[in-house]
Amino acid sequence: MAKMYHVETMRPKGSQAELEAFFRDTLLPYWRSRGFEVKVYTTQYSLGRGPVWLFTGLDAFGDLDHWPAMAAGEPEGERLMAKLLDMVTDLQASVVRDIESEGQGKRHD
Repeated sequence: MAKMYHVETMRPKGSQAELEAFFRDTLLPYWRSRGFEVKVYTTQYSLGRGPVWLFTGLDAFGDLDHWPAMAAGEPEGERLMAKLLDMVTDLQASVVRDIESEGQGKRHD
């Protein structure tokens, strides 16, 4: 289980059902095959930001340095990332840390 998560919220430009299917059927399996710990959630009852939340696990903040090669370092990854970016708007990112993980009490900002 990750100690930190990179969290992105986004809105679909078109159909949310189409975006969810793209994540579930294509992106999540691809990213997991490339070594990512990744989950997608949707906001329920219009509560909170979103409506789509992408969580990607990190063991350390430096893991972000490897992501471009892992996510889009080959033609298929580039194609999938371009399609995702074409399907969404209002991307907002955060990094959150589990307060019960190793290094408890240390500031990571």
